[in-house]
Amino acid sequence: MKDTKRKELKFYIGAVGMAFFMIGDWLLDAAGKGDTEVGIIAHSNWPQMAMWRFVLSATLALLAMLPVFFASVEAIRMTRENEAMSESGASRFWSGAYCLGNILLISFGSGFHIMLCVFPMFYKTMLSLGISSDLAASAVNDSGALITIQLMIVYLICDLGVSIAWYYMIIRKKLNLSKWALICCPLSTLIIDVFLKMIPLQFFKDFTVAFESLGWLLMYIALAKHLKKQDCP
Repeated sequence: MKDTKRKELKFYIGAVGMAFFMIGDWLLDAAGKGDTEVGIIAHSNWPQMAMWRFVLSATLALLAMLPVFFASVEAIRMTRENEAMSESGASRFWSGAYCLGNILLISFGSGFHIMLCVFPMFYKTMLSLGISSDLAASAVNDSGALITIQLMIVYLICDLGVSIAWYYMIIRKKLNLSKWALICCPLSTLIIDVFLKMIPLQFFKDFTVAFESLGWLLMYIALAKHLKKQDCP
């Protein structure tokens, strides 16, 4: 009983970490009305956004990583225990994909978020030195282009790979959760994000920028609920 409570607590702590990431996402990406992309990285509203937002966003990402580490390590441990009891090749494949996604999240999640915060800091610093907005945007976009492929690989495995593995575990009843738990992963919340952005209100454009992190938060809470159900007689 105590061991289960301790494991549940790790997932709830991880959910708090993801709440930090969500706040960081809003600070970084909720750029307000009229914002447009200027290339692959830069945004037109960066000049109007306060520098402290990007600094605080990066700080929150750093603080979030330790609680997320506890939750992801527990998720990996639990998945590997379930995998050891299965002889199915598909089950082992998706368990491996789920574990790999969590490992990448632990390894790169905070660092990549901080890196994305550095781009607008770099942009605003160049503006303060008298460099034109066009040249500043070009420098940021050229720098971002160098890591785009790396970012996409990590995001695909972390979000897409983990989410498909999650769907498999829910549908195949590897976890003691209802089908409603299918929404508790990054891909599901990103799909909801797409539909909410179709509503012609700025609130939804800004609010949903944190939905990737929301998917992880919901996943950690769902895993805590799974443990609680498993512990019930």
